[in-house]
Amino acid sequence: MKKTSFAALLFLAPLVAGCGALVGSFVPPQTFNNPANLDGAQLSSSSALQPAAVKGTLSYDTSKTTPPSPFDDLKYPDNVPFGIRPHAMKLEASFTRAVVSGSCTFPNTINLTVKSFSATVSDANGSATLTTEPNLSLTLTKAESSLTSATYTFAAHRIAVAANASTTDQAIRVLTTGGQNHASASAQVLADQDQLAGCYIRFTLGETALTLSNFS
Repeated sequence: MKKTSFAALLFLAPLVAGCGALVGSFVPPQTFNNPANLDGAQLSSSSALQPAAVKGTLSYDTSKTTPPSPFDDLKYPDNVPFGIRPHAMKLEASFTRAVVSGSCTFPNTINLTVKSFSATVSDANGSATLTTEPNLSLTLTKAESSLTSATYTFAAHRIAVAANASTTDQAIRVLTTGGQNHASASAQVLADQDQLAGCYIRFTLGETALTLSNFS
């Protein structure tokens, strides 16, 4: 797969439609690693986990990092016929580890479900959001701990979130107009131990990749 930043999306996103489905059908799906520099991003709960059962929302936003880390619109590439744009996209993301912190008990294992996952691109003029409800079950195993936090590992996995034509078209507009862009990601999680209530949890994203397809 071609390794580049999320800005490379614009390589495949011309502002002017044209050329038609016939030419677009010859453009194979294009996959880009590390979209919006999400590799290594940390999705953190902004408030303490709530009981019955323990649940919380984790988030990451390039506009709220210190300092903020926007990325620019890019230009159309030479290697894709002018006027061709994708009408479908799929974002794949992996979680590599979790850190639980706060004044709670850190169990040796945690059964946790990722109920939903979403990713958004935005600029001054609008936004586009890809979302899915994977109901992904994870078994977190404590690898190390201190008095205030514990690090957990789990089996490798990936979450895939797809966009339809209208969402893809909106994302392309965001990424080709309006200047600087931001990306954010969020997940809703549910754990099976009430003793985690009052703590905070942070997931680290591993490799992320975006595939664009259905060109016309």
